[in-house]
Amino acid sequence: MAIKFDDWQDVKVAFEVARLGTLTAAAEALSVHHSTVLRRINNLEKNLNVRLFHRHARGYKVSESGAKLFETAQAIDNSLEGLHNAIAAADSELRGSLLLTTVSGFMDMLSNVCEQFQTLHPQVQLEVILEQKRLRLDHGQAHIAIRVGPKPDEGDYIAQHLAKLSAGLYAHKRYIAKHGMPKTLEDLKQHNFISGIAGFNARVPYFSWVDEFIPQSQIKLRVSETSEAARAVIKGLGIGGLHQSAIENNPDVVPILHDKLHWEFDSWLVTHHLVHRTAKVQAFAGLLKTYFSNMPHVK
Repeated sequence: MAIKFDDWQDVKVAFEVARLGTLTAAAEALSVHHSTVLRRINNLEKNLNVRLFHRHARGYKVSESGAKLFETAQAIDNSLEGLHNAIAAADSELRGSLLLTTVSGFMDMLSNVCEQFQTLHPQVQLEVILEQKRLRLDHGQAHIAIRVGPKPDEGDYIAQHLAKLSAGLYAHKRYIAKHGMPKTLEDLKQHNFISGIAGFNARVPYFSWVDEFIPQSQIKLRVSETSEAARAVIKGLGIGGLHQSAIENNPDVVPILHDKLHWEFDSWLVTHHLVHRTAKVQAFAGLLKTYFSNMPHVK
């Protein structure tokens, strides 16, 4: 059975187990959870319908079939390492393009970093791709990703924690003047809400909460971008979720039951190991980490 291109991550993880001898050592080397390593090995053996390892008390020993596979994997790994060195050498100067991907709701937060980067490195063309779908860094669709939620655990990705961000429900004073300020959770039954479209809400905690606890009849607007949800709240169209940073320049936007309804989530700077140490990526990553470390309302 031929190995599909999408199976390479499984091969990469299994190769690390073959090289290091235990699941724990491979997990540490790849910065992923022990269970992720085991899942990928089981998935690869199932897809190939062959046993790649002999399990024993001291660790994992490569089978005869596994040895053939990992010999090829070693050659591929060597080629990738050579490619990495070539890329690093070719990209030692700050010029060309730098592709950054994130969701639209983060653009206001990142605008200062983008401006700083452009001032310091005018020969680099910064391209920001605002996309809810996660682009493949290993396919070259972007150089840097800003992601929220659990730590990304793709084998060839490097994920660095930026900050723990806060969000809550908010409404504009115009909306409050018209509909009143809810004082209890029961009062929310009298109010209009803003949420996201289907398939998008699972990654946004306040959208998930609205969909779970607020009747459909009260959700007056659904949007496909977090930035548009924020814009709708600021325009007074209803109660909706916002990052705390989104209200810093909007004093007329007020929190709703903040002591009961607020969420925290982690943000991550994600790169692919082949471009992680290139000059452009390191320059932007340094500015980004400094900016987040100095932001108010983050941990």
